[in-house]
Amino acid sequence: MRIVDTKGQLCPAPLIATKRALKETAVGDSFVVLTDNLTSFNNVSRFLKDNKTGFQVSEKDGVWSMIVTKSTGELLNPKAEDYCETPIAHFEQGNFIVVISSEKMGEGDAELGSLLITNFIKALKDLDKLPRKILFYNSGVKLVTKSSPVIDHLRDLEKMGVELLLCATCVNFYKLEDQTGAGILSNMYVIAEAMASAGNIIKP
Repeated sequence: MRIVDTKGQLCPAPLIATKRALKETAVGDSFVVLTDNLTSFNNVSRFLKDNKTGFQVSEKDGVWSMIVTKSTGELLNPKAEDYCETPIAHFEQGNFIVVISSEKMGEGDAELGSLLITNFIKALKDLDKLPRKILFYNSGVKLVTKSSPVIDHLRDLEKMGVELLLCATCVNFYKLEDQTGAGILSNMYVIAEAMASAGNIIKP
């Protein structure tokens, strides 16, 4: 399988290399993109998602490996350079992750629960130390849709370097494949590994 090695390169180089590889790859074939920069990884992920191009991700020792499968002949959003965002100067990350398993916070009144989870996600941006990752599963994945009231806050957290991982099985269950607005789809092994390696886990 073709490997597009962009390690050591900064935006827009990884985006341009990915776009070129897509152009040179036949529909149905796959290639691998390697990057060691989280911002480049997030930018390439958004470019692929907006172009309805599927990919699988793994990460080891700070290198992201993306197996990209070309699904269409034409790109919906071909201007790869438009996806080049530089990281926002942000705060220190703590050794903890946040797991969100519901679109509401706590038991009881649904409207109150929705308000609480919205305020919780807003508050994360103001912490002195940001979480390393936020994991979404079960109905929690609904918070990461394009129409979610907290999607802009989640995108800000992603730009700040917080990795957002979505349970792919849950996204499929709720039929949200075309509605996610941030983060990357992941599997339960990666989610379990993130939980097992975290110093602390916060579950609102």
